[in-house]
Amino acid sequence: SNKLMTDVLITGAGPTGLVLALWLTRLGVKVRIIDKTDGPVTTSRAMAVQARTLELYRQLGLADTVVTAGNKNPGINVWVNGKHRARVPLGSAGAHLTPYSFMLVYPQDQHERLLTERLASMGVAVERQMELVDFEDKGDRIVARIQAPGRGEVICEARYIAGCDGARSMVRTRLGAGFEGGTYKRFFYVADVEASGLARSAEAHIGIESADFVAYMSYGNGRGRLIGIVRESDTQTAESFRFEDIG
Repeated sequence: SNKLMTDVLITGAGPTGLVLALWLTRLGVKVRIIDKTDGPVTTSRAMAVQARTLELYRQLGLADTVVTAGNKNPGINVWVNGKHRARVPLGSAGAHLTPYSFMLVYPQDQHERLLTERLASMGVAVERQMELVDFEDKGDRIVARIQAPGRGEVICEARYIAGCDGARSMVRTRLGAGFEGGTYKRFFYVADVEASGLARSAEAHIGIESADFVAYMSYGNGRGRLIGIVRESDTQTAESFRFEDIG
């Protein structure tokens, strides 16, 4: 059939869309979740999972699984001009506020796969290569037009539509809703690296120089995420910048 029905149509199967689908499904609300890509992301993308997110996951019975799969960074080390100056122990800082008083590092690609599998176990599959073309508010329902693989355009009628489709959201654009934010003047590089020689290598590190900033978050087995500012003299445009240019 070229006509689909549901309570809530969720566009975008990133972590936001997947968690919304999990919650609604648990509450007995019928959902369809579509994504225009042909599979989950294959790059690490976002890394840190906050305590409040884990508290939310605990209510879904997901927190223990995510904590086990991720890597706890129990402290943040501060380096100034190459010398270790301080360590902030997150465990004692948040001990009376949350059961999850640590920074959990869990790459987004692994995170999305876990959420997708949990949703599938509840009987909801992510519908891939399905792109929202447009939608219309009919008052008592939303009528959405979706480009589907091998079927051309299909119509989905839903009581609600949820735009979880990122910064260039079709839903947000169509509603005229803003996406507040700004752009840093400086360029940042982001890399997944294998690191050796770091004391407390399973923890987070922040290095502060006179004009530079470098951060490292561990996701276990000597691997981690490196984030830093690109020096202005290295490159003038993001397009021409290469990883070899980092000074």
